[in-house]
Amino acid sequence: MCGICGWVDWRGAAEVAVVRRMAGRLAERGPDGEGVWRDPSGIAVLGHRRLKVLDLSDRAEQPMQDPGGDVLVYNGEVYNFGELRRALEDVGRPVASSGDTEVVLASLVRWGPEVLHRFNGMFALALWSTGRRRLLLARDRIGIKPLFVASLAHGLIFASELPALLSHPEVAADLNQEAIARWLQLGYPAERTMLLRGVWRLPPGHLLEAEEERVVVRPWYELADRLAIRHGVRLPEAAEELEPLLRDAVRIRLVSDVPLGCFLSGGVDSTAVVAAAAAEGACPETLTVQFPDGADESPWAGRTATVLGLANRVERCSSAEMLEVFSAWPRIAGDPLADPSLAPTWVASRAARQRWTVALSGDGGDELLSGYPRLRFMPRLRPALRLPSSLRRIGAPLLPARRWGTKLGAALAADDEWSAYQALQGVWPADDAAQLCGLREVALPWSPDLLERLTDLPAWHRYRMLDALTFLPERVLAKVDRASMDHSLEVRVPLLDHRVVEFLLSLPPRLGSGKSVLRRVVHRLGVTQPPRTKRGFEVPLAGWLRGPLREQVRGNLFGSTAGRLGLHRQTLQRVWDDHQAGRADNGERLLAVAVLVRWVEQWL
Repeated sequence: MCGICGWVDWRGAAEVAVVRRMAGRLAERGPDGEGVWRDPSGIAVLGHRRLKVLDLSDRAEQPMQDPGGDVLVYNGEVYNFGELRRALEDVGRPVASSGDTEVVLASLVRWGPEVLHRFNGMFALALWSTGRRRLLLARDRIGIKPLFVASLAHGLIFASELPALLSHPEVAADLNQEAIARWLQLGYPAERTMLLRGVWRLPPGHLLEAEEERVVVRPWYELADRLAIRHGVRLPEAAEELEPLLRDAVRIRLVSDVPLGCFLSGGVDSTAVVAAAAAEGACPETLTVQFPDGADESPWAGRTATVLGLANRVERCSSAEMLEVFSAWPRIAGDPLADPSLAPTWVASRAARQRWTVALSGDGGDELLSGYPRLRFMPRLRPALRLPSSLRRIGAPLLPARRWGTKLGAALAADDEWSAYQALQGVWPADDAAQLCGLREVALPWSPDLLERLTDLPAWHRYRMLDALTFLPERVLAKVDRASMDHSLEVRVPLLDHRVVEFLLSLPPRLGSGKSVLRRVVHRLGVTQPPRTKRGFEVPLAGWLRGPLREQVRGNLFGSTAGRLGLHRQTLQRVWDDHQAGRADNGERLLAVAVLVRWVEQWL
């Protein structure tokens, strides 16, 4: 796990000092080493920060150069590197180092971009071909590892985190009201919601090729094309098929030259990962983090660990520890990310890093198996959307003012199903986001092309697929990446092995909702007491905004920066007053604006 960055300038003006400064912004991702390489032509400079996980020797240092002149910087892990190493040896290319970096480099040089289909892992990589003067960027299938790109007048730059790009002198702080309004709808920078003009994320499963100022971006993997719904499959058959997939996904993620452990909560997702590790003969230490104002999951976790013969450690955290995150939010998040669960994820990562360098987690299960209420609400809400809008708007205010009542009310009043889903998944409904930014209207944050492709899917699958393509990589995984890497902790996610993802998304509604198939696998792996429903990394945001965070957030909302961003003060005041009076739970909306304001203050 590392941080990468680079600059390609077709005039031959790329500067080492600039890339070294970019790499410095990635120090937490790679505290064990730093390297910068410059092409003799001056066209390309690559930077790297290293976290040592596999092959701790100098042989695995990056940037890494192939004998033919190709140079690689690489963030992540390719877990099946042993299989690829043997394939390389079969064609006469021996590998001297014991880790995966040289294998990745040699595979790309030997077989080209098509070898990405043979990689099983999480990665963001850059390969510069000295002879051809060509840059290749690639991101893993699911989008576990981030990669930001910025277009320049005479080239481009890339980096693992947005602040690294912002340290380049040619990146302009070009914000506009439409970009802000789109971002507010979701509270994270997804497909169409990047805030800065010319700055974007390479999408999951995509590659970029740049040669002589010609830049081509194309998919090398399309998750939606891998969906084949298996209507006739039964629960016992599905569990029997899933078990070996999960066990192998866990097995290949247990390889490490540094201490490794597993997060273990009371939920089925982490239990499945830990049980699969035990079934593969591993005895990793497990960690349960107790959070305030939530259900205590340590008794269940302890019983699970005992059944599996594992040592479980319980760490308790306080509200003060989570509130600590809010004071450092822009630095930790890096790009504007208004996910309240960043706080407990950061605290849990800090606790894990005190003992391990690598941790396995159960992230991804909720997105793949309808763990969120919205994924269960939408199929039931769609018939209501056929009623006249005037009738629906009358009923919407009658719903309770709690969080999900507010979201359901906005969804019920929406014009179409995608607007309704945005109201359930997002933060600010589109109309309110437009009003806040002084606009008459604002487009949905997802591209029409994406929504059109998903509309051909059955209703229940289209919302899961949208979450898998956008919400999962750009909010959930972005949060996990930033919270963990702030402590130099590598988090591996076996449930997001592409084989497991494709299988789970192919299940029909009766098996793909409620996690019945994963529970059956857990039972098959020896944990006979069914895992209970887990509350997740929730924080008492509504109460905090009326208590310990009240004055801090109020200052963010009504200060000079919010005014400079053109945010409508009266709209903010109404949302703030409704929340403080208990008339509505507007915690997520208020946090999003506060996060945006503080991000602008720190980075722009």
